[in-house]
Amino acid sequence: MRFGEAVQVEYVDMSEPESQAQFSELLAVVEDRDLPYPLLAINGDLRAAGSAHYYHILPYVEQALQSEGAVQET
Repeated sequence: MRFGEAVQVEYVDMSEPESQAQFSELLAVVEDRDLPYPLLAINGDLRAAGSAHYYHILPYVEQALQSEGAVQET
């Protein structure tokens, strides 16, 4: 794995009632802004909507890790 244990990926199915209850604030933002799924959240912050393609989300992950000091810039 490129980032080892520094990154954790979690899939949440927002059609499940438990997920809707747990992430009700996020769901309200999604509905208010009419955002497309899938969503990308990093450390609880919504960062992107409409794509979960590796090369689309990689810059967001790298930026988050760099800001946390988890990876060195190359």
